[in-house]
Amino acid sequence: PLRATGTPPGGLVPCGATGSCRGGQQCCRARGGSWGCCPFAQGSCCSDGRHCCPAGARCTGGGWGCSPQRWDLL
Repeated sequence: PLRATGTPPGGLVPCGATGSCRGGQQCCRARGGSWGCCPFAQGSCCSDGRHCCPAGARCTGGGWGCSPQRWDLL
């Protein structure tokens, strides 16, 4: 799941005009227009606005799970 923003200063990744995530994380747009932090630097944000998946995986079931990304199945 995404983690709420509000991290301490130092090594931050900016998220829009007011939010930020820790270094090594990725910003994801959460429900309501706020930001959340995906703990995977190369992760992908799920459309539900609450979850994300690590690199090489994609969101399934509206964000309730991740499945390995297989380029031969696209």
